[in-house]
Amino acid sequence: MGNQSLARLYMENLDVRVTSMGYNQVWTDWRELDYTPDFNKFYLICDGEGWLKIGDSEFSPKPGQWFLMPHGVKQSYSYTSGPRYTKYWCHFTARIGDRNLFDLIQTPLYVDTKNDSEAIRLFRELLDSDAAASISGPLLVKSAMLRLVAYYIEHAVSSEDSLHRSTEPEPLEQVISYIQSSYRHNLTITDLAEKAHLHPNYFIRVFKRQFGISPIQYIKKRRLEEAKLLLVTTNLPLSEIGDRIGISDISYLSRIFKESTGFSPTAYRMTFNSHQTVSP
Repeated sequence: MGNQSLARLYMENLDVRVTSMGYNQVWTDWRELDYTPDFNKFYLICDGEGWLKIGDSEFSPKPGQWFLMPHGVKQSYSYTSGPRYTKYWCHFTARIGDRNLFDLIQTPLYVDTKNDSEAIRLFRELLDSDAAASISGPLLVKSAMLRLVAYYIEHAVSSEDSLHRSTEPEPLEQVISYIQSSYRHNLTITDLAEKAHLHPNYFIRVFKRQFGISPIQYIKKRRLEEAKLLLVTTNLPLSEIGDRIGISDISYLSRIFKESTGFSPTAYRMTFNSHQTVSP
């Protein structure tokens, strides 16, 4: 399974929470050394000078640079003798199951926005959403935070080759690859657990902790993805599509398809490919 495909699986199950945010100039006593936060931080430097240390890497961030300071990594920061930093910033968690996103994928620790107005607009949107008094305010904050994470990842990762997994357990990656190639067959938890060399009950917990979804849910999701593709690219009857994806019970397939998409298989085919000739 490619790095990008695995990362997309993570993104589908990502949950973000913002704990604090702001836009301000730091004080002359802005300084903390060798601490390890239990949240991630974004700093978008707008002006001024200062110093950061993230893990073993030291930086003197420049205006336009957007830094990621990940959860669980020892870090330091300090004001220096020059003009004080003015920055947009936020503290947040980004989790798949109970794992931190940036433990699962490894990106560069900063991107150069080249003073891109879109980066500033996204931080402003986050701050404005937090100030909203409406009942949907928390949803607006979460939506704005997801867009910030998406912008950072898209600009930090130029290609699949530059996207690295940080702590991906090899056995689970093998299980995902096996499901991708064998979802048409009758896959059992026992079989999958054996491939991961884990007890079935423990395997289920580890899988969900890693990917934010159970093995059975992932198999069903993969089957339905293939069903959607076959519905809009072929004229195959639903019974044959069911055989191809490993769900021979057509009434069950129709039910879970509608639960997942809001469409019956026939309606989905007619809606998303009007050029297909659909059998009644």
